[in-house]
Amino acid sequence: MSPQVEVYLHVRLPWLDELAAADFEKALNRLLPALLAQPAGPDHVLSELEHVEVSIVDDKTISSVHAEFLHDPTSTDVITFPLGNGLGEVVVSAETAERYARKHGIPLREEVFRYMVHGLVHLHGYLDATPALRRELFAVQEPLVDGFLPSPQEVHTDNARH
Repeated sequence: MSPQVEVYLHVRLPWLDELAAADFEKALNRLLPALLAQPAGPDHVLSELEHVEVSIVDDKTISSVHAEFLHDPTSTDVITFPLGNGLGEVVVSAETAERYARKHGIPLREEVFRYMVHGLVHLHGYLDATPALRRELFAVQEPLVDGFLPSPQEVHTDNARH
């Protein structure tokens, strides 16, 4: 059984609104079976969770979370927590995604989605503390990003029906 992913916006940017959040949420829930079909890493909890909350925040907020829980006051792209009681959390910085995407010529939607998938892959037990571990994580992550990234048109089409 897959957990249910819910996406929450705690920041508003011109390219990121409730429609985009709903679109990301649908795509993440669609990709979970494909992720869970991958071999689990050593610290996997994803298959045991009932819910995963994905919070999209600004750099100030993710810096506070980073400082409080990991003792590093700098901003970062994504932080993942297995919270217990069937709950996991992924905190994503939209501003970090925006800067990285612009610098590297990547669509903003793709980069923020990549951060969300990255957090889920962490919950599935993959780590990125060394170059070898990072390659393993990316080997799982990138096909999911490529295969499930929602197009901007999907938001308007899907939500117009409901």
